[in-house]
Amino acid sequence: MISLVRKSTKYLIIETNDLKEMDSYLQQSFDAFKSNVHTVSAQSNEDYTVLYLTDDIKKPSIISVKSCVYLISLDLDSILCRIINEKTYNLIKTVKIAPRFIIFRTFGDIDKIIYSILKDYDGKVSDMIETAYNLDLDCSLIGFTDKPLNRNLGLEDFYDKCLQIDYNTKSLYRNLKMNALRYLNEGLVNKNWYEMEIRIYDIYNAYPFHYRRLMHIIEHLELGIVLGESWTKDYPFVLMPVGVYSLKFFTFFKPEYIKSIMMGLEHTNDGIRLCDLDVYYSRKKLSWREFAKDKSATKEGVRQGFRKKLIDMLSPESARYILEIENETIKSRK
Repeated sequence: MISLVRKSTKYLIIETNDLKEMDSYLQQSFDAFKSNVHTVSAQSNEDYTVLYLTDDIKKPSIISVKSCVYLISLDLDSILCRIINEKTYNLIKTVKIAPRFIIFRTFGDIDKIIYSILKDYDGKVSDMIETAYNLDLDCSLIGFTDKPLNRNLGLEDFYDKCLQIDYNTKSLYRNLKMNALRYLNEGLVNKNWYEMEIRIYDIYNAYPFHYRRLMHIIEHLELGIVLGESWTKDYPFVLMPVGVYSLKFFTFFKPEYIKSIMMGLEHTNDGIRLCDLDVYYSRKKLSWREFAKDKSATKEGVRQGFRKKLIDMLSPESARYILEIENETIKSRK
């Protein structure tokens, strides 16, 4: 539910005898996207490869804001295989793999996390942007972000400090994944894990649809960890039990934030009521009135505001997926 460590895009430096011809080949054969590092990084993830062309690989491969790179939606080995099979290797003199970032998701005090990692590994703190521009580094790199790792991350999404570690990248990546929670907890100075319960109730019994939406939101926004699920009973009125589906939930986010997201899922964009998604923290049901900025605010008005914020938080693909499920939910009532 929460991804704490992943790798960045792969980088490859290619020395060529013909920059113009190589440029044409990459764009025509691979449909490569050509732009600067900032633009390219915001549109890439660990499944992509970024190429940098040079006519002399012995020159420092230190790029700038204006330098052009090529983004290709293929793995590095697939690119090299195609180059060989298409017999265009005559365009290439030398290739070199540039260092690849390990990305660590953080909460709380990032500096404490950084120095906790430095206790275990030899390395140094450096500027994130300067490090990202230097393709000649011969070390492992760790970048830090508080953004979810299941989406594309631009350079502006990273903390301004990163780590250069003198350690094998594969081994470092494996060790960071195993010890991620330990490092993360070092930074939780004034933050705690919150244990909550989310209860789903629907008079139309369309629970599979609501469950799919809820789990997609939890996973897409990386809200937390679901510890358990079960059917239980709620008592909206005395001696009147109703069946509800309950999820036990662990998160770093405050209960009020989780409640606001659940309110955004209770209605469609058109205001059609889909279900109740109640949030309990410390055995107390959170009330929508806690979000009202003035006494005249209505539950529908507060919920509509959170609905818009929720949709804006989602990627276009994720938003479409949620809307499709909601349309299925409404159709199931007929």
